[in-house]
Amino acid sequence: MHWKRLAGLALMLAAPLARGVATFSLVTWNTAGNGVADWSTNSPQIQAMGRILAYLDPDVVALQEIPFTNSWRMPEFVRTYLPGFYLATNSGGDGYIRSVFLSRYPITRSQSWLNRTNLAAFGYDGPFTRDLFEAQVAVPGFALPLHAFTTHAKAGTTATDARRRVAEAAAVSNFLVNSFSPTNYAPYFLAGDLNEDPSRPADTNQQSLPILLSAPTGLLPTLPVNPVTGSGLTIASGSLFARYDHILPCALLFSNISASQVFRTGVLDPLPGDLRSGDDQAASDHLPLCMVFNNPYEQPFRLTAVGVQGRQLRIQWESVPGQAYRVDVSSNLTGWTELVTRLIATSRVSLISIGLGEAPDFFRVGRLP
Repeated sequence: MHWKRLAGLALMLAAPLARGVATFSLVTWNTAGNGVADWSTNSPQIQAMGRILAYLDPDVVALQEIPFTNSWRMPEFVRTYLPGFYLATNSGGDGYIRSVFLSRYPITRSQSWLNRTNLAAFGYDGPFTRDLFEAQVAVPGFALPLHAFTTHAKAGTTATDARRRVAEAAAVSNFLVNSFSPTNYAPYFLAGDLNEDPSRPADTNQQSLPILLSAPTGLLPTLPVNPVTGSGLTIASGSLFARYDHILPCALLFSNISASQVFRTGVLDPLPGDLRSGDDQAASDHLPLCMVFNNPYEQPFRLTAVGVQGRQLRIQWESVPGQAYRVDVSSNLTGWTELVTRLIATSRVSLISIGLGEAPDFFRVGRLP
């Protein structure tokens, strides 16, 4: 407990009523499943992918390019390599490949958005190549559900491909701003194979990433690298040549990044666990992208200002948008009465004014689960 005294008043910050996870981790990975017939755990490709994910042991996994007709095999993959994980496979896809979410924590809802919708309103006369797939995850200790989004943008290096990616990015951005609405304070991210390298765009006049990263979406860029090589390239055709895979978190998650990397087994020496040196190449032509976040709702907070104006006590403290707080009052530090039952923070600073009685009182601010 942290105490602060002022003019016969006693103020304290109360510990949260429940504890959650200290961190949560994310992996996004294009699994190169297009046209792959054998998606069973007998497949060397699936075994390599499974060994890598079992070693990384992430909390949330966004997978792209799962074979559409073989996604029914994903429960077998989960039982073998990530037992107990929740699974969402109801993305729309294009009839050949789709996206999938896996999560250590309950997936309370999953939904496909924009699947094959016409992009004429966004400057391209044709359908969204695949979809925007969302999984809502109940992360322990998060004040609000985590909204995980993934997409697999149009591939290709022609000007037409680039225009289509731009239209897809515009459709995703429009959805995030007007349908999801970042102003609801919920934590969210967009991860996936966006098929555009920020430093090597296929067509300099048609860039999709700046649209996804425009201010209204609330998404921010990250540039993880491999800790051994220092390279941020994620896709290979014989050798690594581009950074096509991305994790774009909202500001709340961005400010709580604790680690990130492009993962490669081929540069590890010695190899940990059951990993094999060639697993990254056997699993996919893309490398998995990993990120770890501190739980933004479990960070210590402190009083930033306390003052009395007339008969009003003004208390200001650090807060997390979307987090609920409670203010209690006591005359003896033994019995407490709720003064403000549930105050939802709308910014990183919360302020409340309280009318003072005749006798000195004690006040405390607590963070609710």
